[in-house]
Amino acid sequence: MEIKNINFISRQLMRSSTKGYLSTEFCKKNQEKVKITNLKQPIPFSSFIMTAFDYDGSPLLLLSELSEHTKNLKDNSIASLMFYEEIKNENFFPSFNNKKLGFKCSYEDPMSRPRLTLLGKLEISSSNNHKNRFINRHPASKLYAYFSDMKMYKFNIVKGHLTGGFAMVKWFEKDDLICTNTDGFEEDEAGVMQHMNNDHQISVNLYANKLLNEKKKSNWMITGIDPEGFDLRNGKTFNRLNFQKSLKNSKQLRKEFVLLHKKASNI
Repeated sequence: MEIKNINFISRQLMRSSTKGYLSTEFCKKNQEKVKITNLKQPIPFSSFIMTAFDYDGSPLLLLSELSEHTKNLKDNSIASLMFYEEIKNENFFPSFNNKKLGFKCSYEDPMSRPRLTLLGKLEISSSNNHKNRFINRHPASKLYAYFSDMKMYKFNIVKGHLTGGFAMVKWFEKDDLICTNTDGFEEDEAGVMQHMNNDHQISVNLYANKLLNEKKKSNWMITGIDPEGFDLRNGKTFNRLNFQKSLKNSKQLRKEFVLLHKKASNI
């Protein structure tokens, strides 16, 4: 696979994730609290977290100051974050063919599906836009997102590692996993989403039904837009539609939505 393409599909694997697994270094206070100081070695601590993403693809996390992982981050903000494929995309990551090896098994080994691990540093974000993007992606989080102990964090990527299935492995630099064409998205996203959801509900439903093969016919909502695609939600069901390539700026969105409508209408 071309390097440019594997960078793109790896970013989409990440962007389509609503959750991940955060690993921090268990801090001294936590070690003392649970009485494991006798190990005298760094101890990794893994947590289940929900994720959103900035326009450039940087992960956004909403973390409680009371949680163990946040206490760990106060001592050491270096962390790793792993994503495992939530929305299967055969075009990006084809299924492994057991029959080619003469192995008769209808069960697809989860180890054959893609996952991406990031290494980087978590920093508190004061951006209202980051919190809005998180809440739009996870509507139920509005219940607690404004509690005094809740803080937004941005994960600043340093390196990334993809295991895309058998024989598809790559280490990434930060620039491979960051999209730089973000001009106008912060200013225009909310207005475009409101316009599409309120005035073009038929188009939004078509995107979900025809382009993503979702069974729910109506009431789909766009919950986030970035240079490489947009997120859709209908109750508990989340999905993402990727653009064919990264847009140069938010001014290209109208043309892209029109083209997608025509494509969906012809299916």
